[in-house]
Amino acid sequence: MSKKEWEGKVRIYLRYRGGLYSFCWINMLKGGSLSFGFMSKTLRFVEYGSAVVRSGAFTGLAQTLTRGNIGIKDARTPHVTLHPPRIAQNCGVAHMLDDKGKVDEWELDWFPVKKPVSILYAYSGDITILEKSAKPKGNRQIVGVPSDVECLLMTLVLNPRSSQVIHYPNIIANVHGFCPDFIVSCYFEKIGLVAPAVFVATEGHLK
Repeated sequence: MSKKEWEGKVRIYLRYRGGLYSFCWINMLKGGSLSFGFMSKTLRFVEYGSAVVRSGAFTGLAQTLTRGNIGIKDARTPHVTLHPPRIAQNCGVAHMLDDKGKVDEWELDWFPVKKPVSILYAYSGDITILEKSAKPKGNRQIVGVPSDVECLLMTLVLNPRSSQVIHYPNIIANVHGFCPDFIVSCYFEKIGLVAPAVFVATEGHLK
């Protein structure tokens, strides 16, 4: 991705076995907030959970809801949003929202970004069940996926704006977006076939 700043929503597509599949979107909002969601309207991810982040990596995954009552298996197009702290807040906030406006909310001290932090894991599930796209739209990135891959794990890492992004040679693809306050890095790697899932950092202090 070029070093120009992201504006609005960026869509990520997977080029796989001759087809183009809709995977996810990332949206930079005013005030430094960041949102992530799957593009597919038919995909239902069967697991949504939390993760503890220490030393820049997830150390535990658990299906934990902090507040709210989202029935994730039935939710259509759920998404995650990270918000910086407002004037009256001591800490940033993370939300998981569904299409009906139900919200799970927890405090997450993620902003300002002072060092690389793994903030989210997203499992694609079987790539062939994602929606095919004959004509990608909007601001987009296309990730080439080898034909022997069945499922992808995408790790979303936030880096300080002043840092140099890391390009790992042993993974399928690196996608980087340069935002006003930080850099968004998405790393794609091959993983055994698992159900679609999203795990989000929930530890209060990531630094």
